Amino acid sequence: MGEILTAIFGNNSILATICVALLPLLELKGAIPFGISADLWGSAALSTWQAFGWALLGSSLVVPIIALLFTPIYNWLKTKKFFKTILDFIVGDVAQRSDKMNAENQGKTSARTLWLKIVAIFLFVAFPVPGTGVWTGTCFAVLLGLNFWVICATVIAGNAVCGVIVTFVCEIFPGFENILLLIFIAVIVLYIVYRIIAHCIKKRRAVTTTPAEPAHENPTPEAK
Repeated sequence: MGEILTAIFGNNSILATICVALLPLLELKGAIPFGISADLWGSAALSTWQAFGWALLGSSLVVPIIALLFTPIYNWLKTKKFFKTILDFIVGDVAQRSDKMNAENQGKTSARTLWLKIVAIFLFVAFPVPGTGVWTGTCFAVLLGLNFWVICATVIAGNAVCGVIVTFVCEIFPGFENILLLIFIAVIVLYIVYRIIAHCIKKRRAVTTTPAEPAHENPTPEAK
C-alpha cells in the first residue's frame, strides 16, 4: 500500500488526505486515520489535528457542488429506467426519510419546521459511521427543501463535529491508526453488503405484494 501511495502522491500526505476525504463513504472518517498513519507515510505522516483540518477541507469541498447539482441530475436520472434503478439503490432510503419528514412537518410553523430539519441533518452528518457523511447528508438536505447556504452551513458543521470525534478516538488510541482504518473499511464493506441485500429484499417484496392484473376474457360475440 505504501509503495502504491508513493507512486501516486509521492510524500504529499496532505494531498492524499484531501483526495481520500473527497470520496463517498470514506470521507473524513477514513481520511483522518489514513493521513496520520506512520506505517503508510513514515516521516511524512500528519499529526492528528493536521489530518483533521485537511480532511475537513477535502470532504467539505463536495458540499456546495452536490447542493447545486443534485436536484437537476436527480430529476434527469429519474426519467431513465436504468439509472432510476441505480438511483433508488443509492438514495432511495434517503428519499423515503425526507418524504416522511416532510409529511410529518406539514402544517407546522415554518421556523419550527426549518429548525427540525437543520437539527436532523446536523445529527445525521455528525454521527461517525459509513452512509451518514457529507454526500448522503447533502442529498438529504436538498430533498428536505433547505436552501443552499443553510445546507452548506449545516452539513459542514456536522462534518466538523464528526471529524472531532474521529480525531479524539485517534488521540486516545495512538499507534492504532491502521487498525482503525481497517475497521472502518470493513464496516464500509459490511454496509454495502447490507444495502445490497436490503435492496434485493425490498424489490422482492414489492413484486410479491403487487396485485396481479385480472385476466381479460374475450367477449363472446352475440349470435346473429
